Amino acid sequence: MYKNILYGLFFTITIIFFSFLYILSKNFPINFVQIIYFINKKYLLFSLCFIFIFYTFDNLRIFIIAQSLGLKYSFLYGYVITLVNTFGATVTPFFLGGELLPFYTLKRIKGEIYQIMSLITLKAISGFSFYLIFLPFTIHSLLRNPKEAKGIIFLFLFILFLTIFLFILWQIVFKKSLKFINKESFKSVKYTLSKYIIVCKDFFKEKRLIFLLVLICSLFMYSSLIFTGIFLVKAFNQNTDFKKIFFAQLPLIYAIFMSPTPGGSGIGEIGALTVFDKFINIESLGTFAIFWRIITQYLGAFIGGILFLILIIKDIHKKNV
Repeated sequence: MYKNILYGLFFTITIIFFSFLYILSKNFPINFVQIIYFINKKYLLFSLCFIFIFYTFDNLRIFIIAQSLGLKYSFLYGYVITLVNTFGATVTPFFLGGELLPFYTLKRIKGEIYQIMSLITLKAISGFSFYLIFLPFTIHSLLRNPKEAKGIIFLFLFILFLTIFLFILWQIVFKKSLKFINKESFKSVKYTLSKYIIVCKDFFKEKRLIFLLVLICSLFMYSSLIFTGIFLVKAFNQNTDFKKIFFAQLPLIYAIFMSPTPGGSGIGEIGALTVFDKFINIESLGTFAIFWRIITQYLGAFIGGILFLILIIKDIHKKNV
């Protein structure tokens, strides 16, 4: 696991580096210091507050599901879980690390595999509901802005093609033999899957109100992410409309969600230039795009990475004592 995370981290940093380099080459801020000075600090603070609210609702929905499944931990440790998940999602293709690292953070508090699998499934379903509910608004936004739609779709397809090409190249160069599981392992997997299915089935049957609460948390969570972008736009340009910024961000969030690259890197940075160019003047656009990605994705991932490293060091220390 650790080796794959290191590979993913290197890959992510490489994509971020070239994405930021592309942004600066297209929109290099000659008056960078002046741009930073004139940023509205009040709205910037609101933006940071809403990204904290985003992680709070993420923590809350995981916490509610975990408690209902019999997994007990403090709400403060819940922030560790959600930030480590963010780190995992940022350094793995298709955000897979955000679903895999809970196996580490929740196993530390004696969580059973079937419980963790159930939690991940329920969390994913609640999160997907946001994309389902806002899909009509996203399509409407794309149809109203065909130039922006073409830019995002082209960027997404290019990143997808490039990722598939690099993955195939990686497989050819570093091909490994397949390892088949033995009979005992198969029995263990079969037992775990059967319990997982039963737990998920019982949850939807007996705890519908809890799932409704989790669903509401997911809607507030993603809305907080969008409001993070809204207030950041207002920090750069106060004469903008909340509603327009809200709906303009939807296609980009969908593109990032579907991106095969770790954490939607590449698409998030370059896509921001297309989406926000009608709200931010050309001199500030590059600076804004970098700020937006750092605040909405990389800040939480950085903190999560540090927390993940601390947990690993603590666990190694416990084993050696």
